[in-house]
Amino acid sequence: MGTPSAAQAIVQRTAPERSADRPTPRWADAAAVVLYLALALWVTSGLWRHVGSLALVNGGSDVHFFEWTLVHATRIFTHGENPLFTPQLNAPNGVNLMANTGLLGLTVPLVPVTVLFGPAVAFTLILTGGLTATAWAWYHVLSRHIVGYWPAALLGGLFAGFAPGMVDQVNGHPDLVGQFLVPFIIWRALSLRTARDGVVLGLLVTWQAFLNEELLLQTGLALAVFAAVYAVFRPAEVRARVRPFLAGLGPAVLTAGVLLAYPLWFQFFGPQSYRGLPETVLGYGTDVRAFTAFSQWSLVRHGASVSSYGGPPEENTFFGAPLLIAAGVIAAWLWRRHVAVRALTAVAVVFAVLALGRTVKVAGHTVLQHGPMSVLDHVPLFDSVVPTRFGLALIPVLAVLLAFSVDAAATASRAWLRYGWTLVLVAALLPIAPTPVLAGPAAPVPGFFTSGQWRQYVGDDQSVFAVNSVFWIGSFTTMAWDDATEQEYRMVGGYFLGPFPGGSGNYGPPLRPSAELLINIVQYGASTRITAAQRAAFQADLRYWHAAIVVLSPAAPHYDQLRNVLDRLTGHRARQVPGALLWDVRTLSG
Repeated sequence: MGTPSAAQAIVQRTAPERSADRPTPRWADAAAVVLYLALALWVTSGLWRHVGSLALVNGGSDVHFFEWTLVHATRIFTHGENPLFTPQLNAPNGVNLMANTGLLGLTVPLVPVTVLFGPAVAFTLILTGGLTATAWAWYHVLSRHIVGYWPAALLGGLFAGFAPGMVDQVNGHPDLVGQFLVPFIIWRALSLRTARDGVVLGLLVTWQAFLNEELLLQTGLALAVFAAVYAVFRPAEVRARVRPFLAGLGPAVLTAGVLLAYPLWFQFFGPQSYRGLPETVLGYGTDVRAFTAFSQWSLVRHGASVSSYGGPPEENTFFGAPLLIAAGVIAAWLWRRHVAVRALTAVAVVFAVLALGRTVKVAGHTVLQHGPMSVLDHVPLFDSVVPTRFGLALIPVLAVLLAFSVDAAATASRAWLRYGWTLVLVAALLPIAPTPVLAGPAAPVPGFFTSGQWRQYVGDDQSVFAVNSVFWIGSFTTMAWDDATEQEYRMVGGYFLGPFPGGSGNYGPPLRPSAELLINIVQYGASTRITAAQRAAFQADLRYWHAAIVVLSPAAPHYDQLRNVLDRLTGHRARQVPGALLWDVRTLSG
């Protein structure tokens, strides 16, 4: 047998009561996959029931954006479009997709599914597969390397894949649902010994960068905290690991550095790049009460969100009081036996504090004006993380602690402890058992777009200016219209992150005068009186956008006011087309 890896040494040296090592039976592996897949299908059952005709009720704008990225991935192969950039959104400037979580690590492999079945099917597949794969990945690492009792690994994987925070992310964040690389990155980093190990780690890091960089940053930070605390209790062991670790670290950095050099340059310095998230988003934190509350997607549901963010899909820390009490018992029980438990507890504390955000709130009331992130939220890299998402790091920590506890209980000499601990875990975990996310009817796409009638108006270098129920910074539904044409036309506005004056990031492009006028009507039903200056500004905006047509959805609020205003701005009455009103503005923008 070879020399044990660092992670194996952690387990072997700190788990004297660890259950006897024995190979995990193949039927157990198969059972784990079946269990995780069945549960993932249960959580996403609403979407699968009528896939393609439903939308996530609480998905908001992110659903449309990620379905949009799935269609963009097909254009990489059908139109030779740049994987990192698209000119079809935010005419005439385009969007930097590397700076927008373009999810290329999944959208590109799923191109055949998107082409054959459409982006809605591919999106639902990502969510279902992400939950399943994340749970299985943790089960695999736990059962092969961390615990010797496979039911302990099964429970750890179950929690890691289906904790309330994971299920809540199904409401629109496939990039955060698919955490299947994280356990392998952690294991490979802890067991780093050779150049080959380093190359594998570099490839894993590269793939994760094309899935979600927030998770990559969190993983690196968690590993640093874990290693630092572990070194306090086992300094000699850590010193012995430094040289072999560095032997693998160099190839890891070189591999990831070569592969990510251009994409990262493009993200931070390429066209439509920006610096940091919007100030509003940097203010999203976790209410202290949210840690003991129950998620809306748990068996025991909380009536209202207890988060300064305000609701799904960011209920990342809704673990419930019973589980937190059980976690405290595990930490006290295994504190002296497992050095890893001490290090994991430190990781949990650090990330729980970071998740509080700029201000510390309890039940919505501010108790500390300057929270931990008020110091860090403008530090590079930290300024690109939504603070409340630091709470997601607690999920794998709790998963490993749960696995440790089941593994330790399996070796207990007293039967009452073995069976009693099982009852404790049932009482702690049953209330947060997942329930299906809500799905509802998707807004229909006007026949004007699905029939291809738009082609007779819009040239290759022209755009479509669409006004819908959610306008401008979102243009959520109108992105689905563009998807229905396989993104053959360029659209004005859209939902994305891009630069605002000064270089900071914001949602959508800076408001031009015409957009500001129309958004006031959509939101407030503003006056329809139009001046000559407003008509001139409208024509200037049409020229800037290279707009060929203006389209108004009948679902838009204050529909009659919008129609009258657009009649006056264009100088002619709208034309009725299937599912919408149309203004041909080519003579105004040419």
